[in-house]
Amino acid sequence: MKKVIVTGATGFIGSWLTLELLNNGYEVTVIVRKSEKLLKEISINKNVIIIENSLEKLSANDFKNYDYDAFYNLAWAGVSPECKDNVLLQIENITSMLNALHVCCDLRCRKFISTGTVAEYSLTSNVMDLNARSCPNDIYGAAKASARYFLEVEAGQLKQPFNWIVIPSTFGERRIDNNIVTYTIKTLLNGDEPLYGNLEQMWDFLYVSEVARAIRMIGEKGKDDKVYGIGSGQYKPLKNYISTIRDIINPALSIGIGKKPNMSNQSYSSCVNNYDLIKDTGFQPQISFEEGIRRTVDYWRHNSI
Repeated sequence: MKKVIVTGATGFIGSWLTLELLNNGYEVTVIVRKSEKLLKEISINKNVIIIENSLEKLSANDFKNYDYDAFYNLAWAGVSPECKDNVLLQIENITSMLNALHVCCDLRCRKFISTGTVAEYSLTSNVMDLNARSCPNDIYGAAKASARYFLEVEAGQLKQPFNWIVIPSTFGERRIDNNIVTYTIKTLLNGDEPLYGNLEQMWDFLYVSEVARAIRMIGEKGKDDKVYGIGSGQYKPLKNYISTIRDIINPALSIGIGKKPNMSNQSYSSCVNNYDLIKDTGFQPQISFEEGIRRTVDYWRHNSI
């Protein structure tokens, strides 16, 4: 049985990744601050080993085993919109990432995989060139971009194989922060009108189980020391996605596109080039945006709004 480590397993994408790995026959060691925040199906799984510790204090002494196949590093504090400009919180994440890299090296993990974000390139007007200069417009994006360069340099000095993954706009069940998909669904299900800017920017969404599958496949088949973008490869104006969400819930409902000021004068893009992901791993999206939204809407219909 292959053995991997996952940080951030109590988070949205981290919990889906952990289940994806377990469903594909892995033994998963999860690093969490509080084990009670784990999903029950993770905490009771016989192939899960739980280590309670903060990432900044983690060391190889916390582990009983060595020679892991991969270290999936998804832990990052302050990803919700209300925390993205908390400077001190975002800077602390960088030092935690570096400590995780050193622990990975000490444990002789075959690969260290850490996740970035489209927010590193949020002022890009076209499909993102992941090897181009980063251009974030918030502290979260700037901290993620900084973490990437710190990790690349340190991994090179440690001779630790490393992958940086740029995560797309991700949606699905159990995402509870006030991102645009969750906001739209919850507002419409409450019978209210969601309000937006003009939503002309080009966008790419991917359902969370697809993101988790792509991350697993990068761990299995990704080339060392390479940056990978995850995405559907299908790009539309953001307003088209919002209209689709409304139509799935109730086509008669009103959506307030253009009723709020735009956050920027520039129509930036959130579209990631997934060519290398497909070429190196064989990943192909299987769940459409529409199907993912149906599942997410059904989740919110049956859970407290």
